[in-house]
Amino acid sequence: MSGLTPVRPLGLALSGGALKAAAHVGVLQALESMGIRPDCVAGTSAGSLVAALYAHGVRPEGMMDIIRQFPGPFLLDYGFPLLSSLFALWSRRIRRSRALRLPGGLVRGRRLERYIRRLLGRREARMRYYIIATDLFTGQPVTLTNDAAALDLGFDPVDDAAVAIRGSCSLPGVFSPVSCGQRLLTDGGIRDYVPVRVLRQAGCRRIIAVNLHELDVDWNPDTFVHVVARAINILLQETVAADTAGDDVITLTPRLPSMTWWSFHQMTACVRAGRLAVWENRDRILRHVSG
Repeated sequence: MSGLTPVRPLGLALSGGALKAAAHVGVLQALESMGIRPDCVAGTSAGSLVAALYAHGVRPEGMMDIIRQFPGPFLLDYGFPLLSSLFALWSRRIRRSRALRLPGGLVRGRRLERYIRRLLGRREARMRYYIIATDLFTGQPVTLTNDAAALDLGFDPVDDAAVAIRGSCSLPGVFSPVSCGQRLLTDGGIRDYVPVRVLRQAGCRRIIAVNLHELDVDWNPDTFVHVVARAINILLQETVAADTAGDDVITLTPRLPSMTWWSFHQMTACVRAGRLAVWENRDRILRHVSG
């Protein structure tokens, strides 16, 4: 950034993407090596975790340690007792019982919440951050933030960052929705996959957006999770382009490896893809942030 005067405020918008969100770490590494640090950061779904960690002072190098030690499947606390549920459905008692409730998702998400809470620790936020979720009651996007000035915009305060992030990451049908005050939160990517809109509302004059949305040509419907995620990705295809349009936004789209929800070993490759996306667009980024 030597010799350049950045336009402020500068916002960073991090999309969802499940494990592919490791690419955001590579983006942060490369931006910092160029001397670029945003004034605020917004994240959707898995991007909300990276955004919150960064806002709480976790450097990209620390995030790399998290990726190397990522516990993967041990975070999944399955909430669907299949045999018991099948028996209940078969039993005539289901017609008489009003107490029977099926879980809101295959995975409860409590382990994920505890894991997020442990990562954040007792750190205090050092910059403004915005977590995007969807309220199942209203169908509207919800923005949770530590930015007191933005509460006048209709945003909600972040009372518990771990709960907010878990809600933002709760893919419908897979993770149970999360109760948060008067809201029932689910994946923010349903309504706001690349959270550019929020940063505009918060007053950012320049925005760097990282879009991890893609439809794999070689996709196979291996599991129920993959089918749900694919259906959502199809719905997002047109909205992502509209959300990232505008002269105030530069969008980075890392070339990611083909991945499933279980490709934990590919996360470091995603980090490299994020770094490469920045370096390939280095001159464009510098021009963009300097006005």
